[in-house]
Amino acid sequence: MADNKRFAIVDLETTGSPASSNGITEVAIVLHDGKNIEGKYETLVNPGMPIPPYVAHLTHISNEMVATAPDFGDVADEIYKILDGRIFVAHNVSFDYPFLQHFFLRSGINFQANKLCTLKLTRKAFPSFERYGLDYLCKVMDINLTNRHRAGGDAYATALIFDRIINNGGGKLIDALTEKYISKQLPVQQPFNQRQMVLKGK
Repeated sequence: MADNKRFAIVDLETTGSPASSNGITEVAIVLHDGKNIEGKYETLVNPGMPIPPYVAHLTHISNEMVATAPDFGDVADEIYKILDGRIFVAHNVSFDYPFLQHFFLRSGINFQANKLCTLKLTRKAFPSFERYGLDYLCKVMDINLTNRHRAGGDAYATALIFDRIINNGGGKLIDALTEKYISKQLPVQQPFNQRQMVLKGK
């Protein structure tokens, strides 16, 4: 694995899917330099809509907890700066990445990043495992999974799984399975482009 790679391991909690008709309730990011965890970020988010009872029961995030939390637009710039220049990692990245991308775009930010899915990665790195869900991986890897279905707990567990893959000689797999962002013109409004240029030049 190239020494200059930096990673952002992300987990979201949401009111449901798809992103177009739901909201984010929590964001957590664990920063990793390919060898060690560098830092963590976590915030509740006001989704702007009621949290369905079954989701509240699963995540233990209530309407009362997010009532005074910031809207995503209030923290979008900060989250963008944390993620910028890093490979976006998630356990089932096909959910977290487009969901977050959707809310960035609503906030005027055209977010694009190379991405890596630890679900796919563990299937390649540990082909003998019976399952590859977060609970099972933590069990067989003897990782203490706390605060399950909270963004911080799940992101940290994913970061520890990522560590195990690296320490198991998974560097070449990480290089091979990283999905490269290919730049292309996107149909965004001019104000969005102007704001993106400001952020890129930070």
